[in-house]
Amino acid sequence: MANVVYTETFANTAEERIDYYSQWNDSTSVVERIENLIETFEQNVESNPAIYPACYELTQLGVYHFRQFSFDGFKLIYQYDDATDTVYAMVLISDKQDLQKTLVDYCIRFL
Repeated sequence: MANVVYTETFANTAEERIDYYSQWNDSTSVVERIENLIETFEQNVESNPAIYPACYELTQLGVYHFRQFSFDGFKLIYQYDDATDTVYAMVLISDKQDLQKTLVDYCIRFL
């Protein structure tokens, strides 16, 4: 069974999604929505880490080792390290966000 690790970048982008959606929804329901996403993700990747396809947006840039889990209006980008049997949850964004632009903006703000 694969170990699932959440990166600091994942935590930061999840917090951004909570802040954004809480403008229009009760923050408790937004947090529950993301918790449900995380629970579903873990249940699926722990037993089959390669279940989801390569992230299409990143393959357009020549990057093939990141996978994408889409659920309930979100995209969770993750990487699987076969040598250590570890899944690294990297980024959480909404389905409508441009991943490339989001990553550039993130680098400008946090790095």
